[in-house]
Amino acid sequence: SGRKVGFSTSVVTNEEIFKIDGEIKLYLRSIHHNPIGDMIGKCQPTDWRSPTVINSYNFILEKLVLDANNSRVDYLDTTFITKPVWDTAYDWCHLPLKVSSVEALYIAYVLLVN
Repeated sequence: SGRKVGFSTSVVTNEEIFKIDGEIKLYLRSIHHNPIGDMIGKCQPTDWRSPTVINSYNFILEKLVLDANNSRVDYLDTTFITKPVWDTAYDWCHLPLKVSSVEALYIAYVLLVN
């Protein structure tokens, strides 16, 4: 008999994360753009991930990090890798493996250097 499992909507604050480990660094990564398929492009869209909305979210994420003025929180912008090929997803959602691999290597580089 189908039991529904709920998801927690609690928010973890920076202070709570930093209490776990005083040396932890928090990264907020840019959100990927999605191709304009039938769910994003129709009138009224049933998917909010249009390029304009994603650009706005990325702007807000970067501004939150800058406004936090905390050396332990950083914005990780990968749009220079993903945005030029945002519309190449074979399933209208996930980037091709070649692009994801380059992005993963860049993220690893940033994490290792910092």
